[in-house]
Amino acid sequence: MPLRVICTALLAAVLAGVLLVVWAGGDSSALATAGVADGRATVLAAAGDPEAEAEGAGGAACVADATGASSSSPSQPVADAIAVPTGATDAASGATGTTTADLDAFRAAYQEQRRQGCLGLLPAGNVRYDACLERYLLWIAGDPNPDPLSAWGHKGEVVRSDGEPPVGCDGNLAGGTGTTGAVAAEKWWASGPHRDAVYRPDFRGDLAHACLGFASVHGGAPGDSPDFVRSASRWYAC
Repeated sequence: MPLRVICTALLAAVLAGVLLVVWAGGDSSALATAGVADGRATVLAAAGDPEAEAEGAGGAACVADATGASSSSPSQPVADAIAVPTGATDAASGATGTTTADLDAFRAAYQEQRRQGCLGLLPAGNVRYDACLERYLLWIAGDPNPDPLSAWGHKGEVVRSDGEPPVGCDGNLAGGTGTTGAVAAEKWWASGPHRDAVYRPDFRGDLAHACLGFASVHGGAPGDSPDFVRSASRWYAC
C-alpha cells in the first residue's frame, strides 16, 4: 500500500478519535454542570454548618441591614391578648378554640421562617395566644350558612348570613382544610402583603418589645370538619 494512503488513513483515524473525545467531553461537561447546579440547590436548601449559623440569627449567609426607615408597631392590645389557650369548645359555633399545640406549632414554624429570612427571632414568649383574635374567628365559624367561606374576611367587608354583628379583633387571616399553625405561618410567608404584616421585614427596632398574637379555631357551624382550621395573627408593640 502506498505510503501516502497509509498516512491519510492514519490521519483520518486520529481526527476521528479527537472528534470522539471532544464530543464525549462536551456531553460529560454538560452532565457535570447539571450536577453542580443540582448540588448547589441542595446545599442552599440544607440547614448548613451549625457553627456558621451561630454567627447570626439567620446564619453566616445573613448580612445585617441597618439601612432604611423602621416601621412602627401598633400599641399593645387589651390584657386578654396574652391569656392562656384552653382549646375549649365554643357553644355558639361548635368550633374548638386554640390549643397549646396550635400555638407551639405556629411559633416554631414562624421562628424558622424568620431565621431563614434573616429577620431575627422574637423571644419565644412574644409569640402569644390572642383571645380577641379567637373571638373574631369564632364569630366567622358560627355563621349558620353551610358555605365555610360565607363570613370569611375582614371586619367591614363581610357579614354573617344571620345578621349577627362581629365581635373580637380583626387580623391577618389564613384558613382551609389542614391549615395548622405551621401551615398558616407558611401561607403568610408566601404572600407578600401578609409577609410584610406578619413578619415585618422592615422593622428594625428592639425585637424584645415586638409581639405577635395568634389564634386558631377548628371546625364550626353548621357542620365544618375539625380539620377545617381558621387562623389569625397581628403584630404589636409589647
